[in-house]
Amino acid sequence: MKPATRARRRLLEYLPLAPGGLFLIALFVVPLVSLFVLSLRPIDAYYEPLPGFSPDNYRTVFTTAYFSGALGYTLRMALIVTVVCAVLAFPVAWVLSRSTSKVFRMIATIVVVSPLLTSVVVRSFGWRALLAADGLVNGLLTGIGVVERPLNLLSGPVTVVVVVVHVLLPFAVVTLATSLGRIDDSLLRASASMGARPVRTFGRVVLPLSLPGLLSGAIIVFSLSMGIYVTPMLVGGANQPLAGLRVYDLAMRVFNRPGAAALSFVLFAISLLVILVLSALGRAWDRRLHD
Repeated sequence: MKPATRARRRLLEYLPLAPGGLFLIALFVVPLVSLFVLSLRPIDAYYEPLPGFSPDNYRTVFTTAYFSGALGYTLRMALIVTVVCAVLAFPVAWVLSRSTSKVFRMIATIVVVSPLLTSVVVRSFGWRALLAADGLVNGLLTGIGVVERPLNLLSGPVTVVVVVVHVLLPFAVVTLATSLGRIDDSLLRASASMGARPVRTFGRVVLPLSLPGLLSGAIIVFSLSMGIYVTPMLVGGANQPLAGLRVYDLAMRVFNRPGAAALSFVLFAISLLVILVLSALGRAWDRRLHD
């Protein structure tokens, strides 16, 4: 085959990717580059961007405890949410993937996916209705005499973690169920026939084979939890030390757009670094399984 013909055929093979590629470039790459350029703009006393480039906005992010502390707090919360989602998603995904009843699997899938069909704002306000001073939980606790007065359940970090886990758990369940569904039943029967207990079968067979799906779910949950701010703001208020809320304050209240861009880009860089590490672990594990 002539080189020109081979090049033409390869071009035709990649041609269907052009619309999607142009769409991603227009709506992701271009805004990201614009955000980076804006983050390097110096600002005047009124936070208006000035001509030229300066690293001052990034220096402020890393040297000011108000911003650096928010980045550390957000990273810790995202890691906690990711681990909790992985632990809670595993048994649900296992039941979904191994159930032999099509009716049960359909109902369970609807229950898992249905929260994604509801607005995150509606779900967040639902938690406010449950945990408010005059809400259902406090009403139940005071009614049965556990506490004398309503508890403040909406201001603690534990509440925020619980609500964020509730919002993001379906992503982990769906991703992990797909991975667990690919495990051949014959492997489980072979492990049992060789005398392995269920715990040993889980550690030696199920967990290693499900690790790619577990890492994929962790990447999705971690990425979303790093940038989440609507749910924490509606549940715990706007004074929480989350980087997303700091970005919102800088952009919408202080009108410091270059500072908000710098903090956003640092948040994006941290998320990307963790995602690259998880992806590298997944590729290394996949090579180990197939070697």
